Amino acid sequence: MTVRSGYNIECCSVPCEIQRKRWNGRKRRDRNPARMNMKFDRRITDEIYTSDTVRLGKNAFQAMRETIYHNGGVGTIAGYYDAELSILSVSDLLLHNLNHSYESLMEQTKGSLKNLFYKKDATFLDNARFRQIQGGGEGRILTADGSPVYVRLYKEDAADTDGTPIWVLSVQMNWAYENLALVNESIHSALWYFECNENGEIVNVNWSHAFRQILGYHDILDFPNKLDSWSNLLHPEDHDRVMQLLLETIADKINTTKYNVEYRLKMQDGQYQWFRASAEVIRRMDGSANRIAGIISNIDAEKRSRIQAQRAAAFHHAFTSANLCEYYVNLEKNTFDTFKVEPSLMTAFEQNHTWDGLVRFFVDNYVVEEDKQSVTDFYNRAYITKKLKGLETELRQECRIVLDGEERWVSNVVMRGEIEDSEYAMIFLRDITESKAETARRMQMASDNASMDLLIKSMVRLLDRFIVCDLENDRYRFYNLQGEMIYAPTGTYHDFVEQVVAKYKTLESLDTLDAIISPENIRRNLQSENDIYKFEYCSMDENTYKIASFIPLEWDGTKLVKALLGSMDVSQEKKAEIESHKALKDAYRAAENANCAKTEFLSNMSHDIRTPMNAIVGLTAIAGANIESQDRVIECLGKITKSSRHLLGLINEVLDMARIESGRMSLAEEDFSLPELVDNLLTLTKPAIDEHKHQLEVKVEHIEHEAVCGDSLRIQQIFVNLMSNAVKYTPDGGNITLTIKEKPNGFSELGCYEFSIEDNGIGMTPEFQKIMFEPFSRADDHRTTKVQGTGLGMAIARNIVNLMNGDIQVESAPNKGTKITVTVYLKLQENEKEQEKELLDLPVLVVDDDKTCCESTVATLQEIGIAGEWVLTGKEAVERCAARHKTGHDYFAVILDWKMPEMDGIATARKIREQVGEDVTIIILTSFDFSEIEEEARAAGVNAFMAKPLFRSRLTATLRQFTSGKKEKNARNYLEDFAKENYAGKRILLVEDNELNREIATEIIGMTGVTIDSAENGKIAVEKVMEAPEKWYDLIFMDIQMPIMNGYEATAAIRSLAGSRSKVPIIAMTANAFAEDVQLAKNTGMNEHIAKPLDLNKLNDVLKQWL
Repeated sequence: MTVRSGYNIECCSVPCEIQRKRWNGRKRRDRNPARMNMKFDRRITDEIYTSDTVRLGKNAFQAMRETIYHNGGVGTIAGYYDAELSILSVSDLLLHNLNHSYESLMEQTKGSLKNLFYKKDATFLDNARFRQIQGGGEGRILTADGSPVYVRLYKEDAADTDGTPIWVLSVQMNWAYENLALVNESIHSALWYFECNENGEIVNVNWSHAFRQILGYHDILDFPNKLDSWSNLLHPEDHDRVMQLLLETIADKINTTKYNVEYRLKMQDGQYQWFRASAEVIRRMDGSANRIAGIISNIDAEKRSRIQAQRAAAFHHAFTSANLCEYYVNLEKNTFDTFKVEPSLMTAFEQNHTWDGLVRFFVDNYVVEEDKQSVTDFYNRAYITKKLKGLETELRQECRIVLDGEERWVSNVVMRGEIEDSEYAMIFLRDITESKAETARRMQMASDNASMDLLIKSMVRLLDRFIVCDLENDRYRFYNLQGEMIYAPTGTYHDFVEQVVAKYKTLESLDTLDAIISPENIRRNLQSENDIYKFEYCSMDENTYKIASFIPLEWDGTKLVKALLGSMDVSQEKKAEIESHKALKDAYRAAENANCAKTEFLSNMSHDIRTPMNAIVGLTAIAGANIESQDRVIECLGKITKSSRHLLGLINEVLDMARIESGRMSLAEEDFSLPELVDNLLTLTKPAIDEHKHQLEVKVEHIEHEAVCGDSLRIQQIFVNLMSNAVKYTPDGGNITLTIKEKPNGFSELGCYEFSIEDNGIGMTPEFQKIMFEPFSRADDHRTTKVQGTGLGMAIARNIVNLMNGDIQVESAPNKGTKITVTVYLKLQENEKEQEKELLDLPVLVVDDDKTCCESTVATLQEIGIAGEWVLTGKEAVERCAARHKTGHDYFAVILDWKMPEMDGIATARKIREQVGEDVTIIILTSFDFSEIEEEARAAGVNAFMAKPLFRSRLTATLRQFTSGKKEKNARNYLEDFAKENYAGKRILLVEDNELNREIATEIIGMTGVTIDSAENGKIAVEKVMEAPEKWYDLIFMDIQMPIMNGYEATAAIRSLAGSRSKVPIIAMTANAFAEDVQLAKNTGMNEHIAKPLDLNKLNDVLKQWL
């Protein structure tokens, strides 16, 4: 083959630069001086010789660089996937190592990769197999003189400039590895290694080519570099033992566990053979395994020979030492032949003709009770047959028998008959009582010695070397534990002191280290042969702690000449001690802080409780003194009510915190509506907002799902706490913004809701923000001292949010206000959103001076299917309505904001009515209560009112009133609907200790025509049920907290009655409305739970279900 040109390639860490060289067909330069006239760039590490410079493009050189990178920077060879795997290029380094020129290699191989490899190892060069192989491997290639050498290979695929696929191999020849491979081949062994991560887990596995060959495999295709390639071949009886030892060896950071093990592996032909493996572990500085490398040897012939010898020796030993009985058993025929029997055992052999019978007789009449089952199992014929077919030399079991009235220890020995594959077994029974006692005595001695040996080894392990300090001659030397000198420095002892002082220091209470280890100080502390001078010191970074011990070694009269210095690393123990002291200090500080917090809390609570209590007591006295003045009494009662509610809020917060800390707070899961939740929140906080003259803005941003499931009471509690803080800590006349939005998430059954409350109040310091969620925490600020509270509100809010798997974030700065954002996930109700067909394409005009509000409202209308438009002023609205009226296409509805500049909502409504008459529905949009403007607005022609924030459901419900004739229900409507139910002839027992509550419940439930009996406590209720005829009561409403007998006790008593009286439905009707209360009621035998104050819809549902 004519060589046309050569290429140079730089090392793979820099871009490849190709330079065309002229080639005159001469021999290699190191073999023929004629090549010395070639010019080479000194930056170049290797040359690439090829027969085709055009087709060997950049893609091929990139693949060469990759293979070199993965295989340690060595020579490369590339070629095509044709039948002969034709060689396209070969690098100069590879030619040099093979003692070839390019021409001689191509001539010897005939241009085929298959002829370059040693035939015995060339199975992987089968075309189909070679295409599949990628990455690292091993093999043997032929040098110029035909000698095979071991090489490491790394293969990549590439393409030439025509796009034809080519293969690229990097070849690494390591003579140390070659020699090691030859040694292993000579002793029939093979290399393997695993790489481990910092946790001691095996992450990379490498089986050598020789390893695969020993097992009968070829390459990574049929034996991949995976742990289970090998572990799956382990014999089932060896698997757990071998794997456990491997893992223990890797995990043992001090290398006391050695991986030397014999086991059986299944060969490629399916037969098991014996192997011996041994390995060493290379560890990191922390002791964790970095790599475990070892060899495996085939010892099958040796092992089987040894087993046969052991079997023969054991047979001889058993036969010669057996002194009670010896006999053969035919396992298949269940017969036996005796050789020798002790007279005291003769009865067993004379009275039985089968071996099974002999065993039963022996067990029943000789074996002690505790050992009977184990002996029976041992002599099971199926068990023995299975075991003796394996490689076991013998089966042995020890037990106790009673012989001539005396308890003796015996050894039961079962061996395969001398004839190979015979169904015979040889049985021996030997008295081992005396040897058992001797063994026990020796084991105790060995145990005692082992304990002492272990103690000594543990002590010695602490001191890995000693230093002999020659104080007289200012010298020092290092010695190992065997007394051998391992280091004799040229410096002096003073130099040693300086080196130690540069790296270490003493602990706080000691002198400097150079003073402590000075010869003078050592002599001062070592006055006699029995003295030991100890002190602690540590590294400069305090990561390493040690204990140094000086011991007298040599004296010149009374003067100490030499001392022995031993140093023990106690870092782990010292750090544990330091951590323990730190933990104790932290615990002490925490206890002190908790005690201070408790004291401060009690002080605050005393003040905060006395304040409303003083008001209640004082106002009661004032009302009593002004009993004739109705206005004055009403004023006092209003203030008493306000103070009472505040006092109740303080108590509830303390109780909630106690419930949280005890882990007894749980969450209910019930359907509720977000609009109703927000309405309730605004209703609860509006009085305080109005009192402080705050401006509240509520924003709703894209709420797609309004009907959800969760604990609405707890969610409301969160936002009442947060809103109350915003109101309290914002100066009068401030701004508060509540924003609600639904965020996208990856769960179709959950909605992600973000609530944020932002104010422009006094804000919080970064220091207080770190502790604001801790119980009893209140900012130390003169502006907050007049604000009453327990300091529990934020702690309660965060704990409830955590129970809901939510998140709470705070942004705040002093004098700049606060923004608190709460994110919670709530289950969505099924079929929550339905399009209203009668609203589709209806034209609606939105009028608001806030452009953002207009766009948001119109977007909500469009989601419903309504054609929405918007304008920013009342004047524009009147013009739009008039223009549409002239065309005969009036708006279906006009939604007007109440407060707009120039022309407000009422004035706009009046003008629209003047232009279009009664044909258009007009709806006023207000922030809160519209009662103050209702009369004026109705007179101006307004048809309905909607409160902000504007939820989709609220908008839909209001508009539907004017398409389907439905009217918005009020309390009167609900009562009228409730009274329509007729339960005449039914009888209910109402159990309630509060007279006012009884009166209210009787009045409401009585509207349905049902007959009502009442009881003042649980005891009276039980008596009434017992005295009444069976099936007298159809339903019982049961309060929980009552004197004499509470609701739970009364329910339990009723459920224990005989007959149908125990089956009457019982409904809990109580103010205890949390999830744990509902569950407790059901657990005690109640059928249902309804919370006070009574919800008419819920009450109606209960009556329908149980009556």
